[in-house]
Amino acid sequence: MKDTVRLGRIAGVRVGLNWSLVAMVVLVAGGLADNRFLLEAPGYPRLAYAAAGILTAGGLLLGVLLHELGHALVARRAGLGVDGITLNWMGGVTRIQGDADHPGTELVVAGIGPVVSAAFGGLLWGLRVVAPAVGAGRLAVSALAWLAAINLVLAVFNLVPAAPLDGGRVLHAVVWALTGHRWRATRVATSTGMALGALVLGVGVVMLARSANPLDGVFFSVIGWWLLASARAERELGALHHTLQGLTLGQIMRPVGAAPGWITVRSFAERYGSGRAGWVWLLETWGGGYGGVLLGDAIGWVPYPQWDLARPLDAAMPISAAVGAGPQEDVLSVMTRTDGKRVILVVDRDRTVGAVLPSDVEALVRQGRRSPVPSRGWTLTRG
Repeated sequence: MKDTVRLGRIAGVRVGLNWSLVAMVVLVAGGLADNRFLLEAPGYPRLAYAAAGILTAGGLLLGVLLHELGHALVARRAGLGVDGITLNWMGGVTRIQGDADHPGTELVVAGIGPVVSAAFGGLLWGLRVVAPAVGAGRLAVSALAWLAAINLVLAVFNLVPAAPLDGGRVLHAVVWALTGHRWRATRVATSTGMALGALVLGVGVVMLARSANPLDGVFFSVIGWWLLASARAERELGALHHTLQGLTLGQIMRPVGAAPGWITVRSFAERYGSGRAGWVWLLETWGGGYGGVLLGDAIGWVPYPQWDLARPLDAAMPISAAVGAGPQEDVLSVMTRTDGKRVILVVDRDRTVGAVLPSDVEALVRQGRRSPVPSRGWTLTRG
């Protein structure tokens, strides 16, 4: 989830919140004020319950923020980049750039979050114990007890060995350390995550069908769906890294050529496209320079009766849809900075020597290819 509002920086780490957090705060504050606090601390004015609910929800957010700051600060100390923290309806997420290069590093970065939550919960429980002795009322004691319990529960829940929870990362680190095989560890952690998500989703569906209170079923269903979807996405990302690790653009690029963009599609097909399936063409404008990028197969989408009327530029994407990179650059690192560009032009010493499409990368991942493909050594040609 992306930041809806940026809150600033804490210890140099950018912190923001997603709009979904507002819904979570309202539900927590309202639920505590209208149910738990009324039962555990009767006799207070209505406004006191509302204030206690809001403050307690704020305390929950503080606990989540401390949890995520633990991840961020330890990751940064380990040499990993930290893009920021986003607080959302599920608590929060720390965006760590890059991957740990050792299972020990991953273990420490993943494990610190639950440790911080447990420590914060223990501190709150200690305050709850001494609160009556210093004159705190039942409402304050109830709020401290709930906050302490929820932080301890979150610490334990996050240690469940299933991706994408912290416990899944701990499991990943342990399997990685024992087997020396990172992708095997990813399969194990994400498999447990998908199994847990399916189980929780199934419980939610059953509760929806049989429970008198459908809200519980909705809650379990949403959590199960989130676990299942997140674990599946993590597996797909792991497959991407496993397949592309060590590959350079020069090893997977396709051939490129230059052609005039103002001729007819028929002329282009006869003079340039024939026998060159899969090529990427830089289309020249009448006044000089390139005006578009054409995938050679794209002319097949032009209706045949229009081949004598349409130009290759009419079927091309704008030149702004392309981004440049060097042939020795790592595929993974380039893919993270394409910013939605539809084609990567491989440029070596001011010459365009090839092109890579997102579909090329997707095909490699589907094939599960691990060994680098031989470089085809293409360079820009005029057909």
